[in-house]
Amino acid sequence: MLFRFLAYVACWLHLGPHTLAWSLNRATGTVAYLLLAVTTATGALLGSRYAPAWLSRAQQAGWHGVASGFALILGTLHGLLLTVDATYPQSLLAVLIPGQSTVLPLPVALGTLGLYGLALVILSTRARRRLNPRVWKALHLTAYPAFALLTAHGITAGTDQLGPLYATSVALVAFTFGLRLLEETGKRKAAR
Repeated sequence: MLFRFLAYVACWLHLGPHTLAWSLNRATGTVAYLLLAVTTATGALLGSRYAPAWLSRAQQAGWHGVASGFALILGTLHGLLLTVDATYPQSLLAVLIPGQSTVLPLPVALGTLGLYGLALVILSTRARRRLNPRVWKALHLTAYPAFALLTAHGITAGTDQLGPLYATSVALVAFTFGLRLLEETGKRKAAR
């Protein structure tokens, strides 16, 4: 009985061997983007007066790291699923080298570059103790260009109608970035 129900749901969702990779690709891309938006927005608030008081700094940093790590893992899986797509399979090199994709080369390149930017942020955080604080901060700020690239990737390559998701995510990241920028500007003015 359960098998029949699951088979019905899979057929209703048009899931099958031919469309499974495509469906998983859409799902991993969407969830990775949601995690990226949340971690970019909350990252702007970490260490500021706007950070949630009910979470310790260690908890804030921990959840921020977990969310960004999962965004990277799901984003990587999203790209790798292009290699097993039934309709337009891409070689691994076409996914890893920006501009080499035979389908939507610019949007796929934006996704690849954005994912590399996210990886740079995460790897620089792992090496934070060995880096000069200014170098680490500069590398960590590449999260914003990575977010912009991945937003552009989703808008130009996505097949789903996710305009409201992108608009809300961009507004949230812009709002939290603006709050942090105002706070930092105020600190600098007060220091003069």
